[in-house]
Amino acid sequence: MTKGVLVAISGGVDSAVAVMKAVEAGYHTEAFHLRLSKHDVGLSAAAAIAEGFGIRLHIVDCLNEFEQEVIDYFKTSYLIGETPNPCVVCNPRIKIRYGLKLMDRLGLDVLVTGHYARVVGRNDIGTVLLKGVDAAKDQSYFLHQIQRTAFDRLWFPNGLFTKEEIKALAGKAGFLDIVHKESQEACFLKGDYRDFLGVDADGEGGEVVTRDGCILGRHKGLWAYTVGQRKGLSGLPGGSPWYVLALDHENNRLIVGRSDELLFTGCLVNGINWLVDDPAMVFDCRPQVKIRYRHQGVRAIVEPAEDGMVRVIFDMPQRAVTPGQFAVFYNDEQVLGGGKICG
Repeated sequence: MTKGVLVAISGGVDSAVAVMKAVEAGYHTEAFHLRLSKHDVGLSAAAAIAEGFGIRLHIVDCLNEFEQEVIDYFKTSYLIGETPNPCVVCNPRIKIRYGLKLMDRLGLDVLVTGHYARVVGRNDIGTVLLKGVDAAKDQSYFLHQIQRTAFDRLWFPNGLFTKEEIKALAGKAGFLDIVHKESQEACFLKGDYRDFLGVDADGEGGEVVTRDGCILGRHKGLWAYTVGQRKGLSGLPGGSPWYVLALDHENNRLIVGRSDELLFTGCLVNGINWLVDDPAMVFDCRPQVKIRYRHQGVRAIVEPAEDGMVRVIFDMPQRAVTPGQFAVFYNDEQVLGGGKICG
């Protein structure tokens, strides 16, 4: 029998409804808020939500940990030519990690967040992570790096609702005037990421070339570009638009091409976190693979490669496969695992 639950409150509408669902279910409910910056815009809203339900709110100061685990990762990724996904990294390293630690210390049983995903116990294969019912809002992609054993102690009540239904529930409960506005970008990022990196571009420039080595111009530093990018290449000769195809760090070259050259037949993936007992099943089932959060997914062959990596071969060539982003494997609604695209 569940003794109680601990709910993560960011101060937004999703976490407010997650609290409401926990209280409605009759559980002893407590909440916690992670302080991730000195200018925490969600703290007052989190406190108001907790006060409204008459539950205890714990403040967990993670400024240093967030800086080291997420912001440093974000900056380093761009500087080595990768395109990071900080939410994928933050969930296992910060939000879920510190939530579970506090939950255990308080003697509670289940950690609740406002993610749009589902955790279901199945007799034959145990606890599995599923997509949320709202296909447009599903956030299972961001949760695939969490250790499998943690899902036995996680609950995502919002995964059973659409975003519009969540807003309606919040409005009916009177939350919409309390919660803070949600950001559509990384929570620590305001404006262009290139400004956030704070890199001095002087002396960092190099050649912009085609795949066959034709020099078209100069770039201002590889850190300022990502695969698939079109913006910032308008000064190159040749008429029709150019796109970034790859970052050649060894030679400090930006490789560009036309739109059709952005199609790739596959990729290598490392750092795999499997959410199934037997990864070999993934190699047999031709899973659907998402290569970024907003990607619609594509069927693919997934096979073992050297050094613990896997090789993904798409059924159809995919556009702008980007090192540093994550490839996540699905069998229908179930998340099988995933890792970072490395080549």
